[in-house]
Amino acid sequence: MAKQSTVARRATVVALKAYTTKSSAEIAALTDLSVPSVNRIYAEAIKRGFDPIRTMVDNQYVEDKPRSGRPTKQDPSTVEIILSKVRLDQYGREKTYADLASDLSELRINISASTIRRVLKKAGFRKTKLTRKPGLTKKMRAERLAWCLVHEHWTIEDWKNVIFSDETSVILLYRRSGYRIWRTKDERFLRSYIRER
Repeated sequence: MAKQSTVARRATVVALKAYTTKSSAEIAALTDLSVPSVNRIYAEAIKRGFDPIRTMVDNQYVEDKPRSGRPTKQDPSTVEIILSKVRLDQYGREKTYADLASDLSELRINISASTIRRVLKKAGFRKTKLTRKPGLTKKMRAERLAWCLVHEHWTIEDWKNVIFSDETSVILLYRRSGYRIWRTKDERFLRSYIRER
């Protein structure tokens, strides 16, 4: 039998069961279904009101029923509120899933931390350490560029005569332990999300 859509195959099952003398096994062989599936499809059509004498086979008897279950909490307005809370400021970037869920509960939006995790992941956010870069003024940048241009043609032998003394870590005005913020890949080098050193 040629490949049919699910609805067309079910309609074929109901029609063959209702209007022919074929057995469930024969119909199963013709439609590539199991015998229990054939019987279930026909029983469901009868339950929905199909009557072989009074009605014709119609999609309403064989279509998938709407799925039951809890509706998603990831509606566009809730997603936008979550993303705006994260993007609000540096403090918003540092919040945990639980903090965000608590903020939303104050707005009477009942949502779990795991749902917030899924929303942020889908939007491309991940919790990561701040990008660490030196805090440079325009003058310092210009001086560094000039220095690089002067030395761009140095050979390995030239560099062997140089000792670099920048291996000591000195951190001012920051807590010593690391902390993480929410950001997307595109935001990696935005000034707001760089930890200067």
